[in-house]
Amino acid sequence: MPTYSYVGLNQQGKELSGQLESADLNQARTTLRGQGLRILELAAGSGDHRSVPDMLRALVRWLHTGLSVRNSDMMLFYRQMQLMLRAGHTILEALEAAGRLAGRPRLTLVLHRCAERISAGSSFSAALAKEPAIFPRIAIKLTEAGEASGELDAVFERLAALTERRADVRRQLLTALTYPAIVTLVSIGVIGFLVGSVVPRFAVFLQARGKAVPWAAQTMMDIADWLGRWGISLVMALAALIVCFVVLRRLPAFLLLSDRFLLRVPVLGGTLMSAAIAQVSWTFGLLLKSRLTVLEALRSVSQVAGNAALTRALHQAAEQVLEGRALTVALARNPIPALVQHMAAIGERSGEMEAVMEALGNHYQKELDARVKFLSSMIEPLLTLLIGGLVGFVYYAFFQAVLAVSTGGG
Repeated sequence: MPTYSYVGLNQQGKELSGQLESADLNQARTTLRGQGLRILELAAGSGDHRSVPDMLRALVRWLHTGLSVRNSDMMLFYRQMQLMLRAGHTILEALEAAGRLAGRPRLTLVLHRCAERISAGSSFSAALAKEPAIFPRIAIKLTEAGEASGELDAVFERLAALTERRADVRRQLLTALTYPAIVTLVSIGVIGFLVGSVVPRFAVFLQARGKAVPWAAQTMMDIADWLGRWGISLVMALAALIVCFVVLRRLPAFLLLSDRFLLRVPVLGGTLMSAAIAQVSWTFGLLLKSRLTVLEALRSVSQVAGNAALTRALHQAAEQVLEGRALTVALARNPIPALVQHMAAIGERSGEMEAVMEALGNHYQKELDARVKFLSSMIEPLLTLLIGGLVGFVYYAFFQAVLAVSTGGG
């Protein structure tokens, strides 16, 4: 029998390769599929001596498979599932089709594993729950509610809307910080070039002619000399501080402390709070609309808070609800804003908590828009003063050295 070499993925997503003997290519493919492998490559021959292009393709495929799944990928998946389920596809058919259409190989593998679990008798929500890196607790809870109510298409529509809103909030915050970061980096580069290269050359030229170095140029030279001696140590110390901060953020106590501090920072803290409460309110209303209890919604909604202090407050509120307290009483704790407590009381009295939470989320979204604009308008003049002042001083030192050369003065 002829020998065939293959490369495939098992049910855990691990890449396997080897050879097998089979009557023909079709039978080899059937045998591998019967073993639970997803075939990536199948060709005649032993494959003992793989060519360089084959190895490069395997490396690219391995790197591509490891890419993380983006919000846009998940939003597209949710939209596709909504459309296919509404059109009458079964869950298994919709999952298999979404897997073929997925933009990321990692998502394709995840959906393939979910489809196999459903084929083996698992429920849809249980199949998704075994992929916590891709599907958060909120998605699992909503899926469970959709299975119970028979409204899975509506659930996926809500998940797509929620993912889109979260992406919009993240985009707003990144946009507000991108411009200042770029201006700062460019300014540091210009200042570094002038301080480290241009001004010292003029100073050396003046000293060679026996003339005094102007005070501004001398200051720049002293700074350049200090950076030359201690610059590497400074960069290493800064890198060590960043690494320590990242490592310490993995400790719950430090994470809670640092997130509490961030919420107290003027302007920035209010911006972060508006973004978090907008997400919490939207998600809470969405979970209630999907017929989850207040307790289940509170336990799930803390995942989207994005701040350890707010997450802890929501967990404590859930515990009080479990003890029989009213939602308004449970939410009366820092750092949850008083407006959230007030609107929760209105929702409890009117029996329209879902609509109230949706309106509250829209309010905080508008507040976030205003805060981001204010933050951007405040950062620009501050950067102009700070960076402009530094660049201006460097140019002053530069032209002072030029005047010293042209006039012979000091």
